[in-house]
Amino acid sequence: MRGSAQFRMFFSLAWLSLTLSLGVWWWILGFRQAKTISEISISQERQLELNRVNRMLQLEGSFFLSMLTLGGVTLAVLSYRDHKRSKLIADFFSTVTHEMKTPIASLQLQIEVLLEATTNPELKRKLEKIWKENQRIESQMGNAFYLASLMQGESLYLETLSLQELKESYSHHEPDLIWDVSIPLQKKVHLDRKAFFAMLKNLTDNAKRHGKANQIKLSIFQVKNQICFLLEDNGSGFQGNKKHLTLPFLRHSKTSGSGIGLYIVKKLMEKMKGKLEFPNSSYGFQVKLSLNEVT
Repeated sequence: MRGSAQFRMFFSLAWLSLTLSLGVWWWILGFRQAKTISEISISQERQLELNRVNRMLQLEGSFFLSMLTLGGVTLAVLSYRDHKRSKLIADFFSTVTHEMKTPIASLQLQIEVLLEATTNPELKRKLEKIWKENQRIESQMGNAFYLASLMQGESLYLETLSLQELKESYSHHEPDLIWDVSIPLQKKVHLDRKAFFAMLKNLTDNAKRHGKANQIKLSIFQVKNQICFLLEDNGSGFQGNKKHLTLPFLRHSKTSGSGIGLYIVKKLMEKMKGKLEFPNSSYGFQVKLSLNEVT
């Protein structure tokens, strides 16, 4: 998005330079032609007519160049303001999400402590509901944080991790996730751990909230030099054009959601030199994440 704003700035300046150059060239050419014609030996009456046409060309040419200049400068100024506004919005999102993450994490920890300490079934049920809602807020704040990072063009912290490390780390986040690993866990991939976990969390939340799935399986296998992570669920699936799933702010169901989850997943995968796909499935919904193997 930051690149898009810079492109608009560049385009407006290029348009201004090109149109001004063409306008000046047309103006000079018109004057030369008028001067050449006026030097031809003609009658006094014709000479007066040519002088009148010459003055008209000067006035119209000056007005035309003024309008071109005004339009180009206006476009450049508006593009610059839009660029500044986009940067301010991105900075605001980044600051707010960063400030909110600490109290949300603290609240999450306190709820977990209360869940372990309580023996009252009714209180435990209410605490579990609060815990789930807090998890949802944390997920949405994570989306906002990564969206702000993408808008600012920030880079990821890429590191080489084994599948064993990934599985052990992420199992704590999704204890109900079913793992099906058909390749050695010693194989390695190059990724941003936090961003990759956020993507998996995003995808599993989508399956539960939008697809009403109660069982999600993560299969890890290899195709040539790529390590593939296939998430599949037993939910209602998706009826529609899958090409539109990664469009930002486009909601595909009436359930709650921001419409940016899969867009963020796609952009993060591109930053990790990976690929996001939606394979056809006879039941439920499938999402495939592919990353290059590190040898």
